[in-house]
Amino acid sequence: MSRILITGASGGLAEIVAEVLKTKYELVGVDPRPMPEGREFPGKFYQIDYRQRKMADVFRTHDFTGVVHLGRVPAAAMIRKTQRFNLNVLGTRSLLDLALKYNVKSCVVLSTFHVYGAHQHNHLYITEEDPLLASQTYSEVVDAVELDNVSVAFSLRNPKVRTVILRPTNIIGDRIKNQISLFLRSAVCPVLLGYDPMWQFVDENDMANAILLALEGKKSGIYNVVGEGVIPLSHAIRLAGGNPVPVPQFLSGAVIAGMKFMGQNFPKHLVDFFKYPVVISDKNFRKDFGYTPLKNTADALRALKVDHTPEIPGSTRDST
Repeated sequence: MSRILITGASGGLAEIVAEVLKTKYELVGVDPRPMPEGREFPGKFYQIDYRQRKMADVFRTHDFTGVVHLGRVPAAAMIRKTQRFNLNVLGTRSLLDLALKYNVKSCVVLSTFHVYGAHQHNHLYITEEDPLLASQTYSEVVDAVELDNVSVAFSLRNPKVRTVILRPTNIIGDRIKNQISLFLRSAVCPVLLGYDPMWQFVDENDMANAILLALEGKKSGIYNVVGEGVIPLSHAIRLAGGNPVPVPQFLSGAVIAGMKFMGQNFPKHLVDFFKYPVVISDKNFRKDFGYTPLKNTADALRALKVDHTPEIPGSTRDST
């Protein structure tokens, strides 16, 4: 049975992906964080920084067929910017170099649609050929853009390792602990007064299936991933059981600061996503990999459970 390495193995999305893969592959999980209490990884788990020499030992010992890199640290994580950059950019480069050295056949790298940036002149249905503008506005997403760039450059330089870079829209679900899922579960959801942009979402199980398709497919390159449907933000919040509360833009900084006391470290760059639509197209992924989401946006939002219990600051475990 072939072996697959899953990074970011402590996260909620990795848990779902592991459930999808475990009947077909032997799994090895790696994460700098410990496995959450009460959860077991369906295979060997190593708590290792991706840049440590021990990672080479893991590759040498297990002879991986594929790598699923879900270990991007989000801007919402309560760590220093330089540390996040090192983990995301240098850690990703180290993993890809090891994949090349140890003859891994396929790599799937989870990026994010945030790399496109939210701008007032964004056209509808952004494609993979559009420029990555996020870092022009906010320095806190430089590491996300650079992780994406490192992965794309690796794919072009090393065709012997089939590499797929996925740029999903907002991933949501009961087991996902990313910033948007936490926001939608909140009793009060601040939105910007006078703005109601169109948003997209993808259900956690559809995202796990997309990762499986990317891992087992034949194509390489960059692919957007979305669910079915485009929806105004205020309607999305109501479907998820939340209550949108309009806030004047000049108070947005104070609101973001206040959200930290509710257990949400809300990155500043997300404010523009509350103003301008960032609607992406995944027609290439559907064509090349046969992807079809099973849950539409409305159903995915309704399935979210409203959680009025604040998360512990810094506990965000998923990247998108």
